[in-house]
Amino acid sequence: ASKRSYDEMQIDTTALICDALIQPFDTVPNEADDLTSLIVTPLIRKLPVSFHEERKFPQFAEFIQTSDEECGSKLAKHISCLLTDIFEKQSLDDTTEDMMHWGINSLIRVPLQIFRESLGGGVLPIEMDRNSKDQGTTTIGNKRPDFLCWANGVLLFKGEEKAEADDFTVAVDELKEKFNKFDPLYFGNVQFMVCYAVAGPLLGFYAINGSPNANALNRLVPLSNRLNIRNSRDRVSILCMVVNIARIIRAVSNTIPRTIVPIGKRLKLAKSTITFFEDSVEKMVPPEHLPHEGDVNDRVAFLQRMYNCAKDHPGLIQVKEGGGPKIKNRGVYRVVFETRGQDFRLRSENEVREMAHSVLTGLTWLHKNGYVHRDIRISNIVFVPNIRNYRYTLIDFEHGSADGLEASERLMDWDGATLTSNNKYTSQSD
Repeated sequence: ASKRSYDEMQIDTTALICDALIQPFDTVPNEADDLTSLIVTPLIRKLPVSFHEERKFPQFAEFIQTSDEECGSKLAKHISCLLTDIFEKQSLDDTTEDMMHWGINSLIRVPLQIFRESLGGGVLPIEMDRNSKDQGTTTIGNKRPDFLCWANGVLLFKGEEKAEADDFTVAVDELKEKFNKFDPLYFGNVQFMVCYAVAGPLLGFYAINGSPNANALNRLVPLSNRLNIRNSRDRVSILCMVVNIARIIRAVSNTIPRTIVPIGKRLKLAKSTITFFEDSVEKMVPPEHLPHEGDVNDRVAFLQRMYNCAKDHPGLIQVKEGGGPKIKNRGVYRVVFETRGQDFRLRSENEVREMAHSVLTGLTWLHKNGYVHRDIRISNIVFVPNIRNYRYTLIDFEHGSADGLEASERLMDWDGATLTSNNKYTSQSD
């Protein structure tokens, strides 16, 4: 055989490989049972490797191949690395979840990231994240799965990971428990989610049946046997399934509307972070961005009173029971809402009228109780679907104040007529 040149090892043909490998399925899956055959579909083409691993592992020859044109690609190099004995040597029992992430990332997250980077976000529009224990949250932070993958805002793929092999059933149970309600706000018409459970070296793929008619006892559909990532044959099987999961995602992503709210995703705004959960929304503000004068605890106490004033009143955001404003880890301000709304676009005079009625109803109540909002704009109003009346809600009280106080700061949307002649902000200013 001719000696491979340096240039051949430097040429990255990953984009061409992925374009052939990650073709969307011809039919868009509608429910979890549709995935059982798709995930084990034979690959369109073989996986690239760099160092003739098909000779070292002839049992994998139907899945992998080395070619001069592809051996230098990022994907080929990564797959060759996965076929080394590093997994066999690495202890995956009795370790921490953080220590085991490298193995799962290598088999699932990194290939998906390579596919996305090579094809572009327009072709494979995915975003991925891991749950982190140190996010300034406590119980609510544990509602997020360990691994999350969204496509055009819809959570299509998630994972639960445990450090010890004996906890595999615990990981499977958490797949059933977390983000298992298919609210159209978060999922549109999608009625399934691909997922995996990991415990030590053990891994299994599943799908959650989100159909409203699904039997609660059979909502989790197995998509694979229980695999062992120490076993090279199982690692090849996992890679093949990840390829097919990417093909499923690509097929489904084109059907997702733009109004989807991404459940579990930390949405970083200019001065805060918002996370939507199944039954709540968490808002976190770093201490340097929380508007206040003097003692921060006094400011938080004021916001608690203002949010309490809004309780059960139409047109105003509702705090979840026990989720009122607090200062958490590292001085981060946190509040949890029961109201789950979405951005909107007004398309008719009737919609404008409905929005104005909802917001003014809420605002009048605040003014009656001596509060002013001070930051009323479209981005601080959300549309709450699936309710009959007062579907538009005024949110974001963090710039709020008592009526008639002198303004110590000016917000960007204020004009010359916002404040009184003696620099005070009143209900008339709102």
